[in-house]
Amino acid sequence: MNSEIAAILAKNLVPADCAKALNELGKSYAEQQDSDSAIACWEKSMECYGKPGFAQAQLMKAYNAKRRQCSQAGDGNGLELYSNKIDGLMQKSKDAIRYGY
Repeated sequence: MNSEIAAILAKNLVPADCAKALNELGKSYAEQQDSDSAIACWEKSMECYGKPGFAQAQLMKAYNAKRRQCSQAGDGNGLELYSNKIDGLMQKSKDAIRYGY
């Protein structure tokens, strides 16, 4: 975890505010083409807030892009990793619909 993410988490914000701050930082990283840091922000945002929304949508896009890169590079382990991460996000979406959170 990088220092900017740690600084946000150290503020002990309420979950929705923490997620919002992490989402904004993730957008900033994405604009700078730093997808790994953006993914780290959005994953922490999901941990903080847990409800489907912006972070989940951005993670889906980022994971698909990473999976595509791994596929093109012939990286089978990376391909499996990001496929599993995508499956996990899909399951969270299904659970949110099923259990209404």
